[in-house]
Amino acid sequence: MQAEKRPQHIDIGGRRESGFSLIELMITLAVGSILLAVAIPSFQSLMTSNKLTATTNTLVFSLQTARSEAIKRALPAGVCTSSNSQDPEASCSNGSGFVGGWIAYVDDNNNGSRDVGEDIVMAVEDRGPGFTISPDGMFVDQVYFDEAGGSTNPVGVPLSGEIEIAYAGGSETRSVQISATGRISTVSE
Repeated sequence: MQAEKRPQHIDIGGRRESGFSLIELMITLAVGSILLAVAIPSFQSLMTSNKLTATTNTLVFSLQTARSEAIKRALPAGVCTSSNSQDPEASCSNGSGFVGGWIAYVDDNNNGSRDVGEDIVMAVEDRGPGFTISPDGMFVDQVYFDEAGGSTNPVGVPLSGEIEIAYAGGSETRSVQISATGRISTVSE
């Protein structure tokens, strides 16, 4: 016994009509709505992850640039918080936090701060709302590298620690770890 085939065209009043029935259209819209309901949260999660990764990579690049400049020029260099990072004469701003922006600079006079006339090798603007950047106590205002590329404070005491970066509530975080030797690594948490 053969099953009847569904006609592709319907005769209505001597004319042949083709298309979707109302039921087929409703089912298609329902399936599409369900797919969108599942996809939108995943897309938002992807966007959050991308913003977090981009900020982490920018901070790591800034730290690596400062360390590289310290070794290349045989002078100390640092990455410090700055509330005016886009100003050509930007300065370090104690207490402003990395979320407000930062600069990487070469410390020609070895005083532990960026002074007028000292080179700014990189400037990063405010990260915007939603970001939380939480450094360990020794890195609250600055990460400083000596002329050999080691992480120290301005008087030469070796330091190691981490800077944790979170976005939009902290469901996903990244940790930038800085060793006393100057090695910089990233850990996803």
